[in-house]
Amino acid sequence: MAILTILYFLCGITYVILGIITFLNDSKNELNKLFSVMAINLALWSFMFFLMNGSRNAKAASDFYLYATFFWSIFYCLFLNFIIILTNKGAFFKKKFAYIILYLPALICIYLYVFHTETSQNFVETNLGWAYIASKNKGFIWSNFFNIYWFSYIISVIFLLFKWWRNSKIVREIKQAKLILVTTFIAAVAGGITDSLIPMIRRPVMPCIGIIFIVIPVIGVWYSIKKYKLMDLNPENFALEVLKIMSEGLIIANHEGIIKDINKGALELLGYDKSMIINKPINYLFTDKIELSKLTNCSSFEIEVLQSNNNKLSILLSSSVLKDEWGDSLGIVCIFQDISEIKHVQQKLKKSYDELEIKVGERTRELSSSNEELECEISSRIDMEFKIKKLAYYDFLTGLPNRTLFIDRLNQEIFNAALSKSFLGVLFLDLDSFKRINDTMGHAKGDELLKMVSKRLINTMLESDTVCRVGGDEFLILIQNIKNNEEIKAVSEKILADLKKPFIIDNTDLYITTSIGGSIYPIDGSDVETLIKNADIAMYKAKEKGRNKFELCTEIIKESLVEEMKLTKSLFGAIERNELELFYQPQISLITGKIIGLEALIRWNNTELGMVNPIDFIHIAEKTGLILPIGEWVLKTACKQNKEWKDKGILNVPIAVNISVNQFQNTKIIEDIITILKETGLDPNDLEIEITENIIMKETEYIIESLKQLKQLGIKIAIDDFGTEYSSLNYIKQLPVDKIKIDISFVRGININNKDEAIIKVIIALAKNLELKVIAEGVETKDQIEFLKKEGCDEIQGYYYYKPMPAKKIEELMEKINKSQ
Repeated sequence: MAILTILYFLCGITYVILGIITFLNDSKNELNKLFSVMAINLALWSFMFFLMNGSRNAKAASDFYLYATFFWSIFYCLFLNFIIILTNKGAFFKKKFAYIILYLPALICIYLYVFHTETSQNFVETNLGWAYIASKNKGFIWSNFFNIYWFSYIISVIFLLFKWWRNSKIVREIKQAKLILVTTFIAAVAGGITDSLIPMIRRPVMPCIGIIFIVIPVIGVWYSIKKYKLMDLNPENFALEVLKIMSEGLIIANHEGIIKDINKGALELLGYDKSMIINKPINYLFTDKIELSKLTNCSSFEIEVLQSNNNKLSILLSSSVLKDEWGDSLGIVCIFQDISEIKHVQQKLKKSYDELEIKVGERTRELSSSNEELECEISSRIDMEFKIKKLAYYDFLTGLPNRTLFIDRLNQEIFNAALSKSFLGVLFLDLDSFKRINDTMGHAKGDELLKMVSKRLINTMLESDTVCRVGGDEFLILIQNIKNNEEIKAVSEKILADLKKPFIIDNTDLYITTSIGGSIYPIDGSDVETLIKNADIAMYKAKEKGRNKFELCTEIIKESLVEEMKLTKSLFGAIERNELELFYQPQISLITGKIIGLEALIRWNNTELGMVNPIDFIHIAEKTGLILPIGEWVLKTACKQNKEWKDKGILNVPIAVNISVNQFQNTKIIEDIITILKETGLDPNDLEIEITENIIMKETEYIIESLKQLKQLGIKIAIDDFGTEYSSLNYIKQLPVDKIKIDISFVRGININNKDEAIIKVIIALAKNLELKVIAEGVETKDQIEFLKKEGCDEIQGYYYYKPMPAKKIEELMEKINKSQ
């Protein structure tokens, strides 16, 4: 009998033994079952080759080879299936058709090599046994399909094992992966050479021995089972491991009380070697001998045991009886733990308790005397908590609910309205020009006014409604059970009428107005935040319409907000995209008719929106803070352009630039202006800064000081839109101003409104008395020019002479003027 035949047989026996051992180790474990199936499959493969190699003729050999085809076709699918589960990639099998995809190559192999098998002429008898020589008449792919199949599956196995080895943080898993990976690689290389490479070149002709090399990874997996408990994680083994490592002592005795086993925890507590304890009576350990029946009563009790050094150790012992399936006693299990420290603590506690009893008597007397003080303190705390709660939910000045309480009530009413299918109204009130009252009459009088407004609002509204002070001069009102838009409008008009009546403070009649915005649930929002936001938006729209107005939130208002958000988004980056441009409008002397200055006016030419009116985006820039970089860009561009014109001899007049409130609130404004003048090289005398009246009313002392610093540099100062805002003549006389600009709204009233003409005359007279220049803006008709010239206005600016134009048009204009002179 050839040695190869013996090896086939031994391999088969090895596979059978390993499969059975693994299965019996834990028959419920999925990996164990799969390994056992894989081992039996390999055994059958080996036995078929054993019979094939022992055959006396080629026909018998080909038959056994045919039977073996079933087993070597399916083995690599089983092996990859096993590795996928082992490496925690079992989620693959949750996919549809996963098993079909995995086992499809095996089915193809069976089809190719079983139902289209070769004849006995393909078998050659060698010194080692029968060798199979495959024919090449099926084409390259089908002739080599098995080689492609087993090679790709083994590569997948190696990849999964390598990835498991590299990614795992558990030492046991790393060792398992490394062992199986190395043994699989060795078998794959050896089997690939003998069973694939050599048959392809047909030199030399030899039998298939890959099944022998597969023993290497199979033993590797089995060794992992034995060494690293690869698949041995069943509840019984867990229990044994726990018993071994538990810190509590464990003793197992037979029914006669003879110790049969003891765990590591017990040995460490007692200080004995295991050999000193085994087969000794359990009473050997106790200082006081106890009856065996006490241990069989399944009870817990304290007792002392004797350690190996003859010291006594207090333990808490729990015992129970082990019984067989017929109810007879097998033995006793005793679990104990060291309570010597607990006993020591108990003694200390008893001593402390005795001492405490003495002190309790003393403290009781002290506490009795402190009781009255504590009751007073508790009463005081209750009052304080009430006040804190009131501060948390009510406005401290007016006593009205605050925003927190309002939101809570609105949430409740939204819930109720959703159930009853009713409507709610939310009003947002803002007192017009309240800051002026605070600044002129003082904050104390302003607070008094807010209290009176609050009382009037409460008297105007129903008891079921909620009036809330949000903060400052803003109020929120919740109106319940409204029927339609007209009802909320009627309520708002009643509020406007009531607040328009005079408030008497210090025997003085004080008149105020308010702007109101409204929203309706669920039309304008189904949550608190949206309803308040939409009411707030509507309130600002009411202010824009002239104050003391009511505006209900509409789709148009919401759309305008969307448009504003779109503009805001586009405005960011407008400088970087070179979308901003300066236009320049000439200022004309009424005496000479010549250009004596230019005003720089910003324009925004957006690539998507086209030319955007400054009225539409300047307020957005102020709200978002973009006014600072935009203002700096305007100032720098205007100064640079004016310097360029002056150097080229095109124009030599001052250029006026508007500075906003936000820019002046920047403490670095003076430093920025000086830096720009240095960078552009423009003479400060060629720059004019225009400010509006409302700047003066904000941080007056700081503004006046800043303007004085600019004046000292040689920069001219002009007040723009004079007469349109609330201002104090006392502030005007303190300002280092060179020029006053008459607002376009007054100029348009010339020959139309006597009051506008009277205001213009007063402004010109005031300027002359303060030795200031006067310029009128927005001049568009000959009649306006004649009136202004007659009243002594110095300069004009408007479409009558020139519209704002880009720098290139200014240059063309000056070239034309210079040629005509």
